[in-house]
Amino acid sequence: MSADHLQETYKSYLGAYSDVEPTEREHLLRESVTDDVISINPEGESRGIGELVKHIEQFQKQKPGAHFQSNQLLSHHDQFLAEWTMYSNDGAAVATAHTYGRFDEIGLITYLIGFFEQPGK
Repeated sequence: MSADHLQETYKSYLGAYSDVEPTEREHLLRESVTDDVISINPEGESRGIGELVKHIEQFQKQKPGAHFQSNQLLSHHDQFLAEWTMYSNDGAAVATAHTYGRFDEIGLITYLIGFFEQPGK
């Protein structure tokens, strides 16, 4: 899998966290993650696209208009380490953090673990 393809896949995944219509969110996830994707971060975990959609919808309710940008994506042997920044709806950088993940043989994300500090902890 080319580095450009993996970058685009990860960009689509991050785009699903943006303030987009539900059909667009579903489309972005279907082109970036497997049906049985596992996502774990300090705020919880989800298994499968359905649970991931619910997690993202809750994120947008808590932080309306927030979105992410990939700063760096390192990959080898179907694994990756990403650095990303979260931005508020007014474009201010809120946090920079990291995600470890795995791609399947066709380049879809199968597993994600996000590492970031939760405010107040």
